[in-house]
Amino acid sequence: MSTTTQASHRQNLTPLLHPESVAIVGISQPGRFGGILAQNISQFGYEGTIYGVNPRYDSLYDRPCYASLRDLPQRPDLAILAVPNGGLVASLEEAAECGIPAAVIFASAYSEPVEGELSLKDQLGKIAEENNIVLCGPNGMGFVAPCHRLAVSGYRVNPKTPKGNTAMICHSGSVWEAFLQNQRGVNFNYIISTGSEAATTMSDYMQFVLEDESTRVIGLFLETVRDPETFRAALVEAAERDIPIVALKTGRSERGAQLARAHSGALAGEDGAYDALFEHYGVRRARSIDEMLDALELFATGMRAKTRFVSAILDSGGERALLVDLGEAEGIDFTPIAEETQKKLSEILEPGLDPVNPLDAWGTGHGAEDIYAKGIHALDADPSTGITLLAVDLVPMDDDHSWYANIVGPMLSELRNPLAVLVHLSASTSAKQAGELRALGIPVLMGTETGLRAARHVVEYSAYQRDRTARASEKPCKVPRPADVQELRDRLRSASGALGEHESKQFLAAYGLTTTREIRTETLAGALDAADEIGYPVALKTCEDLHKTERGGVRLGLASREELSEAYTDFEKRLGAEVLVQQMVPQGTELILGVVNDPQFGPMLTLGTGGIFVEVLADVSMLTVPTTPGAVRKILMRLRGAALLKGARGRPPADIEAIVDAVMGLSALAEDLGESISEIDVNPLVALPDQAVVVDALIIPKETN
Repeated sequence: MSTTTQASHRQNLTPLLHPESVAIVGISQPGRFGGILAQNISQFGYEGTIYGVNPRYDSLYDRPCYASLRDLPQRPDLAILAVPNGGLVASLEEAAECGIPAAVIFASAYSEPVEGELSLKDQLGKIAEENNIVLCGPNGMGFVAPCHRLAVSGYRVNPKTPKGNTAMICHSGSVWEAFLQNQRGVNFNYIISTGSEAATTMSDYMQFVLEDESTRVIGLFLETVRDPETFRAALVEAAERDIPIVALKTGRSERGAQLARAHSGALAGEDGAYDALFEHYGVRRARSIDEMLDALELFATGMRAKTRFVSAILDSGGERALLVDLGEAEGIDFTPIAEETQKKLSEILEPGLDPVNPLDAWGTGHGAEDIYAKGIHALDADPSTGITLLAVDLVPMDDDHSWYANIVGPMLSELRNPLAVLVHLSASTSAKQAGELRALGIPVLMGTETGLRAARHVVEYSAYQRDRTARASEKPCKVPRPADVQELRDRLRSASGALGEHESKQFLAAYGLTTTREIRTETLAGALDAADEIGYPVALKTCEDLHKTERGGVRLGLASREELSEAYTDFEKRLGAEVLVQQMVPQGTELILGVVNDPQFGPMLTLGTGGIFVEVLADVSMLTVPTTPGAVRKILMRLRGAALLKGARGRPPADIEAIVDAVMGLSALAEDLGESISEIDVNPLVALPDQAVVVDALIIPKETN
């Protein structure tokens, strides 16, 4: 295969993004779409061969025009199809006949659905797949590859666009154009509008740019993932290469997800699954375009933080208070500076200024340059500092006598940690001063809130890479595995519906989860014998209905044979004879634990605070399968109910490692049996001082045809 390796499903995008020759099908006069395409390519400085294809012209732009792709003197690497929907199939089929390995489509490829017929987009995808054509689009704005001086777009592109080290891949054409025209000096090696991805997906572009040595950071604006397997592979590769990915994923809200589906024509996916996936692979998730650009600007410098702490020096007490407030809200850990650092600052500052971090260093203004230079050095030298922020306003009125660039420029080679400037109000920022700082290689973050988030992305990504390296040397977690996994798989596939509580717990116990002692019986005598064996008090549950609680099919704390007999007689009359007699578990912290089968990424774990707090707190997070003990502990401690696990209100602390073991057991189950399972619900998992016990469970197998 010329463009795809079957073993890895990796597409060769070189003919698309770095072609030696291109053919513009539908080339036209200046000002029209095909004309703008031709002018962009020529004016951007492309050094390859350019062919024009349009039977209406003999020549354009001092080049001959050909009637068709078949008439070209040689086969081009890339066919750029500037044709409307009605001509797409014929044009792509002609490209296939000519053996052209790559194509770009800008038209929408929309067609009214007709039962039994492929949509226009799917027809194009089929042609591309059958002929191993790398296809950008349809319904996109093309791409710009400044590193190869190639601009393939029918929308005007600045021919002076410089090359950089940031790769940007967008599902939205408007976002693509906004990033391309940013005025901040965030420059790209590749910036790609993928369109609706009939054949080549964001995942394929990610793999390509990851192999380019100039790529230092990748930005993603994504609505959905159409190729989850390749997407995961790209995330693994990025983590291994230490190339950070900053993603802005739409569809966080229910309404946003609906709009994403309507726009992209694809399933937006469960947002919690994206959070879990991104966390597992170190992807930094931005919440806004401004935050994303701030983060890209930081990562483009290659900065990493050796600790999680942020130091900051300001020229305002009020803005310092704002920085601290927003920092706390955004999870920023400000550096707890050492006594030696405080002593240095005391010697530098004017009287009345406190030697603390964040540091307000502005006093009377006398000797300010020296104070700020020494203050930055002192904060940078503190052993706990990971990144330093010079958080000041670069107002245009100061253009003629601003000195920030003068003090930070000479010290850059002496600093131990990354330095960035943070302005509080982007609307009042001087382009001249910001440009001077950026020319020195110092990022300028445009806003207190987005700038702090960007700083957090750097420190957390750096911590992720340190932890990833440490995890690589950890011994594998040993989880009990059943002797015959295939037997369990067969039981799931043969089930006619949801498994009952007792059978569900058997599956969990096979993977090492601690479950309640219980006995299933169909007689009063059997129930009484079971209670004698287990020991009073006991719980009695009906086996006849999945909604047993709602139907009054659960009785707790039965302390005698009389109470058990009365409860059993009631159940037998209303719900049937079959019951579970179950041990009563002591009061502990209730958690919910489960598995959901995400339509894009497969089995995912859920973990959260349970009991009466489920609906109130909605305190649930997702983890990838497989997971690690460290990831589970991190999620546990991040729950809003984490204080309960630590022993709030006089309760003894829960056995955290027992909870971790339970989650790891469920992860192993999902890894082995996930393809046969639709959902697992463990509610509650009761965390006690010495164990974590599954009190109730439900497994719903996948429906089989």
